[in-house]
Amino acid sequence: MKQIPLHIRVAGTIAISFAVIVIAIGWVIGGELQIPSERVSKALGVNAALPVVFAMVAYMLVHLTPIVFGKGRRLPEHFLRNLGCDLSLVFIFVFVVYLHFNLKMWIPIINPALYDVEFMAIDEKLRWLVDFLTWISTSIRSLVSDEIRWYQVDLSVMFVLAFCYLSAERNAEYPRFAVGVLLILSIGGLSYLVTPALGPFIFETSPDKLAAQAQLGMYEAYQEVREEGMAWILRSGSRYFTGPLAAMPSLHVAHATVITYYIILSRSVLTPLFVIMWSWMLIDSIALRWHYVIDAPAGLALAWLVIWLTNRIFRDSSEELHTARATPQLAAREAPEHQD
Repeated sequence: MKQIPLHIRVAGTIAISFAVIVIAIGWVIGGELQIPSERVSKALGVNAALPVVFAMVAYMLVHLTPIVFGKGRRLPEHFLRNLGCDLSLVFIFVFVVYLHFNLKMWIPIINPALYDVEFMAIDEKLRWLVDFLTWISTSIRSLVSDEIRWYQVDLSVMFVLAFCYLSAERNAEYPRFAVGVLLILSIGGLSYLVTPALGPFIFETSPDKLAAQAQLGMYEAYQEVREEGMAWILRSGSRYFTGPLAAMPSLHVAHATVITYYIILSRSVLTPLFVIMWSWMLIDSIALRWHYVIDAPAGLALAWLVIWLTNRIFRDSSEELHTARATPQLAAREAPEHQD
């Protein structure tokens, strides 16, 4: 068991624990895990598997390029070992995402209460802030294509870039990044059940047409769940898999914060780009009316809780440093030159 890296063991423990909780909840409410069959995600505008495929293609390009161009004669051995660990993480990630969206579908059954009126009242008191963020978002959006769901693309790009960069660097931040993302998905999914809310778009239309279309379709599905209950989910849930609504807390903000935090700690040249994307994510979450103002600080609080937990998990472990020292590039650089 000790031969399995610590972050893989922790990731597996998170996945198993979350699976036990989700399955137990499903058993109590009469829910069954659904197999996604939607061709196009209402939220993403593309098939939900596309970001994962994109991540794996980018990962292979990043890791294979040094081998193809002959940088480091000892790379293949380390590449295969690291590939096994990274593929395990991807499998665990997809599994936890699968559980997360099943749980998200059940929210109206588990806790039918909604706190949208209370949260919207806060937005009205902070209308100046909402209007200001909307002005910033609209101004930026006028400079880019309006045929792309930038809010979703932003987070996907952040995850893929961080995954590829940190896995290639193999430094102490990579295990923490991987565990942090899994904790956001699991703890965040459960936190949705505390104060359920749909989003301010039920009171006012998003200024972005693609966001407005997605929100309308997702809200229609939500209303059907409220009317028919679990029977609708069992019948149609597979086609609605990535469409459930949940605003509090903002997991987009939480994910973006955790990812950016570990990129900053890694002293990556990508840091300025991630800070910009994080800022855009924070602005758009409110400006596009996906989230209430209060959802953002709630997402930030969740992110810092996850960062604290992750640092506690790895506090007494030097494994990350051993991982860094075993980085293929470093191993090749430190290896003695062959003398003829």
